[in-house]
Amino acid sequence: MNSRGQTTWKKRMVTLAVTVLVVGLMYLLFQNLSKFDYRSILHTVKSYSALSIGLAVLFTAVSYLLMGGYDWLGQRYIGKRQNWKRTLLVAFYSYVLSLNVGLSIVSSSAVRYKMYQGWGYSPKDIAKLIVFASVSFWLGLAVLAGVALCASEVSFDGAYPIPDALVRPVGLLMALAGVAYVLACRFSKSGLSFWGRRLALPDWKAGIGQIGITVADTVAAATALYFLIPDQNLSFFAFTSIFCIAFFGGLVSSTPGGIGVFETVFLLFLPTSADNNELLAALLVYRAIYFLLPLLVACSLFAVLEGKSVMGVAGPRMAKAQGWLSVIAPRLLSAFIFAGGLLLLLAGSLPSNTLHAEWLEGLFPLPLIQLSHFAVSLIGLVLLFLAYGIKRKIDSAYYLTLLVLCVAAPLSLLRGDGIGMGLVLAVMAGILAPCRRYFYRKSSLLDLNMESGSVLAVLLAVGSSIYLGLFVYHHGAYEDQSWWQFELDGEKPRFLRTSFGIALLGFLLAGYKLIHTARPDAGEPFWKKREAVERILATSSVASANLALMGDKRFFFNEQESAFIMFRISGKTWVSMGDPVGDPQAFKELIREFRETAARFGGQPVFYQASKDHLFNYVDVGLRPVKVGEIARVRLADFTLEGSKRQSMRSRLKRAAKKGCSFEVLSQADALLEMKTLRAISDEWLTAKKSKEKGFSLGYFDEAYLANFRIAVVRVEGEIVAFTNIWETKSRQELSIDLMRYTHLAPPSVMEFLFVELIQWAKAEGFSFFDLRVAPLSGITVGNAVPIAHKLLDLVFNHGENFYGFRGIRSYKERFNPEWEPIYVASPGSWRLPFVTADVTRVVSSRPAKASGAAA
Repeated sequence: MNSRGQTTWKKRMVTLAVTVLVVGLMYLLFQNLSKFDYRSILHTVKSYSALSIGLAVLFTAVSYLLMGGYDWLGQRYIGKRQNWKRTLLVAFYSYVLSLNVGLSIVSSSAVRYKMYQGWGYSPKDIAKLIVFASVSFWLGLAVLAGVALCASEVSFDGAYPIPDALVRPVGLLMALAGVAYVLACRFSKSGLSFWGRRLALPDWKAGIGQIGITVADTVAAATALYFLIPDQNLSFFAFTSIFCIAFFGGLVSSTPGGIGVFETVFLLFLPTSADNNELLAALLVYRAIYFLLPLLVACSLFAVLEGKSVMGVAGPRMAKAQGWLSVIAPRLLSAFIFAGGLLLLLAGSLPSNTLHAEWLEGLFPLPLIQLSHFAVSLIGLVLLFLAYGIKRKIDSAYYLTLLVLCVAAPLSLLRGDGIGMGLVLAVMAGILAPCRRYFYRKSSLLDLNMESGSVLAVLLAVGSSIYLGLFVYHHGAYEDQSWWQFELDGEKPRFLRTSFGIALLGFLLAGYKLIHTARPDAGEPFWKKREAVERILATSSVASANLALMGDKRFFFNEQESAFIMFRISGKTWVSMGDPVGDPQAFKELIREFRETAARFGGQPVFYQASKDHLFNYVDVGLRPVKVGEIARVRLADFTLEGSKRQSMRSRLKRAAKKGCSFEVLSQADALLEMKTLRAISDEWLTAKKSKEKGFSLGYFDEAYLANFRIAVVRVEGEIVAFTNIWETKSRQELSIDLMRYTHLAPPSVMEFLFVELIQWAKAEGFSFFDLRVAPLSGITVGNAVPIAHKLLDLVFNHGENFYGFRGIRSYKERFNPEWEPIYVASPGSWRLPFVTADVTRVVSSRPAKASGAAA
């Protein structure tokens, strides 16, 4: 099996493992259907007192308030001043998303990144804070579970019992993990190393605080559920240990809110003497209070803020918050819409309210009522898919969701759900309505490729609704003729028809995706879009953007053709050369569209030599930036040959001048007249270096390419002995060099002579910066503590640009006293990186090729 096949195989195996886990747990619960009674569960839900509900809500609020402690301690850890209002805000929104969306680390990290970035935190500080919070949670959860297991006096004799001989030893090991961590905080000076990374530890008091915050938060969350469970003769310690295991299972499953997994694990590990109906009722109410209620509160607060903004009554703080609101809005509303779709599906599997149904029969014909029931359930399935479009900020998803909600609200009344469901749908439409500006992407909903996690969530939601119907009606037989019984009280036939309709619609959507594989635009060749490329280049302030004129890349434009990405394809990796070029306002959306287009081909994007200015845009589409070097930029206004520090440079220039060296900048017309001489110099240089021309990130000798630039030359006694082509920007913001070639007749210091003279010429011409290009791996310490990504990406530079000899290049460029700016490779992380690196290496080290018809 080749590397590409291994990559695909591993990715599928991870998805398959999670799917098997979820389906397996649901199957185990389905096996125990006989233990549950729908009417008994419903009776228990209705019997909860206001005090029990109130206490559950109170401890839920306490739990969410305590979640702010992770960020508060994290801010102390990175040495930042704590602002409790901001801390609570970022914690509330990030944890609401992580608990309801699934993939908690990914969903909460994106929110944290944008919010803290808006408050002036550096990417490094944000990353450290996120890691600190994650370590705090998982460590504290393990310690609490361990202590609870050790203190519990009840045997775990549930459906899948834990042997008593293992309970306390396992609990002790988990508790000792916390003790070991605190001791490491106290005595370790170098921190901890794992997976090639080094984690600096806080002081021992902060270490205790990390564990304490998680313990308090989890105890509050568990207490909220404990007040909902009737007397089960179960100690709080035993209950808490089961709660921790179930909570852990829900998080690992990566399903939205751990739905189904949390409940199943909880029920399976409880003692067999427990009343399963009362327990399941408690778990359902708990899910509504601990998961859905905070989501509703978060969406409502957001809708209020957005409404003020739309009406023009928002204050200056609201204006500052727009950056992080743009990140929160799609994710928050997506979770809300998904919850609404799931609610409609589940309600469609339950019997209708008898009194309400009889009242409807007196007003509307039976076929209309039956059709409403069928339609609203299908609308629930549609909302599950639309939630993904909302998350991806698709404008058509916004309009269609709003329309569907407005249609579903009155139809739910006809279905017999009562006014409550219609009111919920109306509220959802009201919250979504003012948020139009967050949905600006133009894309077909049918052409979207859903991520495996989203597909699993939809399948789980549909499976849960069918499972619920089977559970409610499992006491009766499913005769074939019952499908077509259209009666007001024919609940079972109605459920069967609805389930069949949902399955059929899902099959049709899946079939469309399999058959209609519309090939997206994979970019345009240079010869076809040269005019647009040159027009956009004229607006760029980055000199290296002139690599677009080489003709060996394809171009991916935004709809307005105000910006482009230049790239080549190797295997399934779409390698962009640098950042997008053109209008910076278009970059964020262009990067997103580039990623989505690559995904339709089954590929992944990589941005090679990306700058620090657009890191968040790469993170926002799921890429991981890794620093691979630095760019040296000379601020021309400050450059001078005066002073003692320039003595050696002046001496070398004088020696070159004594040997007859003179500097000249040839116009494009004059350069064409000297092209044969320049070709001869280039060929001699390549022969002497035993090298061949490279492409992509480096220019190469091609008359058509060099005709675009002025050429700086060094003459000795009138003969050209060295040259370089000059990359310029129309704004005169930056100037740089590309090819650097010389003959054996050139004196040893010819290139430094060329550099210095060109820098002084650029200064006289009014340019602001001179770009000395890349110093690979500059500023990176290579060693055991360096992430494996740095070591792998080192291969790109060693094999892709090694014939220029980068050893010692930083020290050489330091002579010009430049400003160093980091450059990155933004790529998919984790286990895919080695294969992506191989593809990037092939692109960078490949020989020049004209990007004509097919993608190179």
